[in-house]
Amino acid sequence: MALERSSVRVRVGDVAPAGVEALHARVVLDPASRQTGRPVVVCCFPGGGMSARYFELDGDGEVPGRYDMAGHLAAAGLVVVAIDHPAVGESDIPDDPWTLRPETVADVGATAVRRVLESQGLTDSVLLGLGHSMGAMLVAYQQARHRPYQGIALLGHSGRGLPDVLGPAELALAGDPARAHGEIVELTRARFGRPLQPGGTTRSTMLVGEDPPAEALAALDRAAAPLLNLCGLTAILPGSHADVLAAIDVPVLLGIAEHDIVGPPDEAPSYLPGSADVELFVLPGAHHNSSIAPNRELLWDRVVDWATKIRAAAPSPR
Repeated sequence: MALERSSVRVRVGDVAPAGVEALHARVVLDPASRQTGRPVVVCCFPGGGMSARYFELDGDGEVPGRYDMAGHLAAAGLVVVAIDHPAVGESDIPDDPWTLRPETVADVGATAVRRVLESQGLTDSVLLGLGHSMGAMLVAYQQARHRPYQGIALLGHSGRGLPDVLGPAELALAGDPARAHGEIVELTRARFGRPLQPGGTTRSTMLVGEDPPAEALAALDRAAAPLLNLCGLTAILPGSHADVLAAIDVPVLLGIAEHDIVGPPDEAPSYLPGSADVELFVLPGAHHNSSIAPNRELLWDRVVDWATKIRAAAPSPR
C-alpha cells in the first residue's frame, strides 16, 4: 500500500499575530507499516529559508522517495506531521512580520501541533518534536514553554550559534539570553533591514558541501522559503537561548552532520544540561542540509530507533 499524504490547514488565528489564520501542515503515514497500539507522531519544523517540504523533498516529485525523510519515517511505522511556520510555505503571512519573534512562532507552532493531532484523531499518541537548524531551536522553545513532547530531536543545531559571521554589537550579547531577547528586533533591523528574507541559501557550500547532485539542489530549491529574520538571528547568536535549552528535561536526540555549522559535535550535549538522556549521532561526511547527504538514511534510521525507544519507555495513557 502506498504512503498516504495529505495537506491540512490548521486554524491558529486565536493565538497568532494578526493576519495569520492558519498554518499549513502535511501528514504522512503508511497504513501498512503503522505501528499497532499507541502511535508515535513526529512533528517536524523546518530551518531558516526552508519550508516543511524539506522533510518531503521530492516525495511527490521527479525522484519519489529519494530525499524523502517523512516517507522514510512513515514507512518505518511513524506518523509524520510537518508544519510550516507563519509566513513560510503555504502558511499565512502576518500583517506585521516583525511580530515573528521566536517565542511567538513557537507558541503558534505548539498550538498547531495540538490542533492537527485533534483533527487527525491522534491525541492518544507518543508525541515527539523534530526540527532542523532554526526549526530545532523553535522546537526547543515549544518544549520549554508548553511541554508538548515526550522527546525532541534537534538536527543541525546547538547553542553555539555562528560567532564567525556576527559583528561586535551582536557578539556583545553572547551568552546573555535576557539582553538578546530584549534587543533582537533592533539587531535584526540593523543586520537585515526587514523581517523576512527571501530564501537563497539552499546552494551555499557551507550548508550543502562542494559538489552535491544537481537533483538534490533542485529539490532544495523547491523547498526554499523566506527566512524569519528574528528567529534566524536568534538561532546564530551564541547563547541567545541558553535558558530555553537548559529548560529541556525530556530525552533529546542530537543529529549533527560531520561538517555541520554547529561547532564540535562532542560539545553539543553540553548545551542541554537539564536533560538526563541526550544521544548524539554524527552523520559521517555530511553537511548541514543532511537530507541530501549520500548516507542520509543512517540519520533517518537513527531517528526511527530513538523514537521506538521513547515509545517503549512512555507510560501508558490513563
